[in-house]
Parts: sequence; structure tokens; C-alpha cells
Amino acid sequence: MHRLRPEYQDRANFGILDYDIGERRDFAGEMGAAWHPAFTVPSPNSGPEDAAHRKFEPLNEGSLSEVFDELVAKYGQ
Repeated sequence: MHRLRPEYQDRANFGILDYDIGERRDFAGEMGAAWHPAFTVPSPNSGPEDAAHRKFEPLNEGSLSEVFDELVAKYGQ
């Protein structure tokens, strides 16, 4: 995700939360994350529980780029 940030940062806000899922299983549960890394993209004007797209498995750069392209087309400018 870090390599894709410069390409999308003018069209999307990025927030990165880093924690040890083994030690913070309770926190992961509160966030709805079953895997690490977990990706969630909230739609505009939504709360954290309303994700437009969630991917919990690790994604390669190409797959993550496809997710971003889809969401920018749907919600972007």
C-alpha cells in the first residue's frame, strides 16, 4: 500500500493503523479485522462500520490498485 499512496493520495485519504494482532486480538475484533493486514475503505460520509470495500487477506500491489481504481471511479472526483 505504501508504494501506491503517491499515485492515489490526491484522490483518497489514507490512514494506517499498525498493531500486533497477536497481542491485540480484542482490538482487531472491535475493528472487524480477522486477518493482518486488513484493508477497509469507508465510503464518503460514513462511519467506521460502513466500509465500501473490505479486503482482509494480504493483497498484491496490482490487486490493491484495482480496488483503489474501482473506488475512485465510484466515489472519486
